[in-house]
Amino acid sequence: MKKTSLTLAVASVFAFAGTANAQDYQAEAGFSYIDVEVGEYSDSAMALDFTYYLDKVSTADKPLAEAAFLGRNSNVGLTYLTFDDADVDSTTFSGEYWHQDLYVSADYVTADDADALAVNLGYMIKDGLLGYVGMIDEDEIEDNTLLVGAKYVASMGANYVNLEGELQTNDGNNVISLAGDYFLNNETSIGVRVAESDVEGAETTYGVGASYFFVPNASAGIEYTTQDELDMIALRVAARF
Repeated sequence: MKKTSLTLAVASVFAFAGTANAQDYQAEAGFSYIDVEVGEYSDSAMALDFTYYLDKVSTADKPLAEAAFLGRNSNVGLTYLTFDDADVDSTTFSGEYWHQDLYVSADYVTADDADALAVNLGYMIKDGLLGYVGMIDEDEIEDNTLLVGAKYVASMGANYVNLEGELQTNDGNNVISLAGDYFLNNETSIGVRVAESDVEGAETTYGVGASYFFVPNASAGIEYTTQDELDMIALRVAARF
């Protein structure tokens, strides 16, 4: 997809007028379409995801996209991803567990020829501020990747902001990822992402994103990522119930 297509897609996110009223939920299901271009090569992928929360998520007076995080809602999830031309499929089993301020998460990804396991342990230092450490074990990488990160969702004036940062290190190679989202209101957010690696020859990755709840239990989102010759755009629609 060309960058002009991204502009039109982002504009469409804000094409709906009005404000959605908060509505509690206990599950979310989503469908994503992903378009990837690397130089002359292009491919597309589709994904289905489902998350079930052990307790109902309260959305009152919270940005809808961050209601589960602010509410410390434990959950389990499943994602299936399939690429077209590459003919690669993967399934991800995920879970997040909160015990008061203590946080544990795990993701297990199984693909056609490789598996990966990621585990995080964190603590909610204060409302909206999570610090965590973790490890990623991948079949195709000899050493485990270690990581440390933080996520902070806080009010900024009448609205909210989400800030995230993470450092990953593996055998002396480091990747720093930063992300920020500003909520124009509880239903609408826009954001930027950047990732920098000290691996020789690695290019900086940049991204932008937006999401919008056009009714209390339905949303649409877009993410655009670019790095050197790589351009990727992902569109997702989701429903809560």
